[in-house]
Amino acid sequence: MSMHNIRFDFVCQRHVPLYEHLCNQYLERSEFNISIGAESEPQTSKIRYFIEAFAPQAQLESLADDIASDFLLSVWLLDTHIQRIEQHSGQRKPFNIKPLHSGLPLNFCQHCQPKFGDNQHPSFGNINLQCHHCMGHEKLSRDEKSLTQTDIAAMANRLLSHKSLPLPILGITLWLTPPAAILSSTIQPSTISQNADEQLTNSSQTNASMTKTIKYQRPRILVCNPNSLNSHFIVNDSQVLALSSIEKPLLRVRPSSEHPSLLAPLYDIQFAENRLLVILTEVLRQKGINWLHVTSDIEPHTSQEALLNEPLRLASINQHWLPITTLSDGSIPLPTNVTCLHDEHHYQDDQHTFKVQSTKTDINWQVSDNGAKSSTSALTLPPVLASSCAEDSNTITNDITTSLCALNAAVLRCDPNKNHHKAQFVKHAAVLYFSQQNACQIVTLDSQSNPELFFQLPTLPTSGYEICHSLSESPQKSLLDKFKQLFPAEYNQLLDLHIQADDGALSQLMAVATLIIGAYPVETAQRVTVTELADKFIALAMSHHGNNAPRIDFPLTKGAAHRSLNWCKTLGTLMSFKLAGETNLAKLAFAFHDSFADYLSHWVEHLDQNIGVKQLVIAGSEFANPVLTERVQLRIGKNFPLVVNPLLDLDGVNIAIGGLYLKQRRR
Repeated sequence: MSMHNIRFDFVCQRHVPLYEHLCNQYLERSEFNISIGAESEPQTSKIRYFIEAFAPQAQLESLADDIASDFLLSVWLLDTHIQRIEQHSGQRKPFNIKPLHSGLPLNFCQHCQPKFGDNQHPSFGNINLQCHHCMGHEKLSRDEKSLTQTDIAAMANRLLSHKSLPLPILGITLWLTPPAAILSSTIQPSTISQNADEQLTNSSQTNASMTKTIKYQRPRILVCNPNSLNSHFIVNDSQVLALSSIEKPLLRVRPSSEHPSLLAPLYDIQFAENRLLVILTEVLRQKGINWLHVTSDIEPHTSQEALLNEPLRLASINQHWLPITTLSDGSIPLPTNVTCLHDEHHYQDDQHTFKVQSTKTDINWQVSDNGAKSSTSALTLPPVLASSCAEDSNTITNDITTSLCALNAAVLRCDPNKNHHKAQFVKHAAVLYFSQQNACQIVTLDSQSNPELFFQLPTLPTSGYEICHSLSESPQKSLLDKFKQLFPAEYNQLLDLHIQADDGALSQLMAVATLIIGAYPVETAQRVTVTELADKFIALAMSHHGNNAPRIDFPLTKGAAHRSLNWCKTLGTLMSFKLAGETNLAKLAFAFHDSFADYLSHWVEHLDQNIGVKQLVIAGSEFANPVLTERVQLRIGKNFPLVVNPLLDLDGVNIAIGGLYLKQRRR
């Protein structure tokens, strides 16, 4: 009987606690002479988990089947290999897994979900079904444990009869139809008074939906029937795999064209992420329900657990999935390629506070809601940097701290074999930092690590009236006059636009562009928000087929300190295409993205000639826009490989961690 040494490799973007847990379980299978290991690749930060086994061919084939079944797909899994080896290099002691890791135990796995989640199985609806593989029964709250199959069936019936179902256990409400539509027949935003608020205090879901009606938030969808996904949403293979992964993330997608009931431009969609929702959605799927609307009812500062259980919102960047903002606590190994200058730092945005601390071996972070008091006295970044621009569109903040933090965090890598005896700082680098929270900037670090602000996107005036006034005072006046004459409804829509101080500069520009090209229905009486208009613009660009598009102007203006954008000219170009009879709105929205990326490419080439750009970082929440990311990758990525930190997020923890590497403290 011939014996063989076989190695099973799982290459991951970051740590996957389940894989470590499974490696430990397989170590107990003595009949295979198993060893395990985890190797890190310093240049890429990839983690390679492996299981090595020595056994006869037939037994190894059986083992391979078991491993394929048990190692469930993680959104962080990049590649797998099976290869024959000469000798083992792994260890025979289990991994030390951090207790209470948010990734373990799983809520369910392939062993238990087909039993409690399949209506044909005798155990269907048994939320407490024990599973020694994933230990999901241990993750249930006391309230969840008390639920019977009858209780969950009653929940489904209530949802069908009442059109909504509050689930305080999970901090959400489920809806059969969009919550704003339910509300609008009885309460209009303009009529909401203090008395109305008092009358509705006992109806958490109604209060939640009132907020949704007043301030637009991207709708969230829970998919009940994954088999129907492609008939309702435009999704690619990598998105389907991500939705099916153990992390159950939220992904931003657009509905199918001309969908009869999914009318929003973009949706955040998700598969059932816990046992209660698995059972409930299966009951509803049997009754012909393909998806549900979801609203969140819990204010995060009332429950830290609710914050930790917030679904993972992902964006696809540079062939990596990255969290837009990480909301769970975590850590990374202390990077060795750049010198850490501070022990602790914190950063806060509109909603969350991110605290980080460095030790000799790690960087640890904690995320809390802003309702919680911050006690650290460390270096602190201002919240929304762009808010000071609200009063005057010509006033631009010259604070580049946040962009520098994003740059620092993206280039961090860890190689335990390298110990630098002299201080190491980032050089010859630039960052494209486009954020909905902070100023959108291009910042550079030269050969001496000296920072400079090259470009900052201006914030627009806060009202459509002021925007039109600025256009009429510019060389675009004749275009505006013709636009006003030929498209009076769109012009009036533009006059009615109201921009909030915390709307991101790029989103503002896209929102105005949406109204100029006539992409938002004129008959809509409700005041529309920048977020919804920007979503509409992005969805249009996503729907464009092909790479050819007209050229939109993004001319630079040279200020005393740095460059900005002549946004009047940009909007004037869009007006000229509209006046020329261009009716393909998807082409115009795509052209905006493609032209902007092309201009960015020219600006980066200019910077490369001046300082030598060896690392080009992309960061910020605006890169959750898939069209912007794709065009930047295509236009710039060929000549300047785009850098992200695969262990961090786009806009949150990364800013806090980057502050540990700032050369100077703020005064």
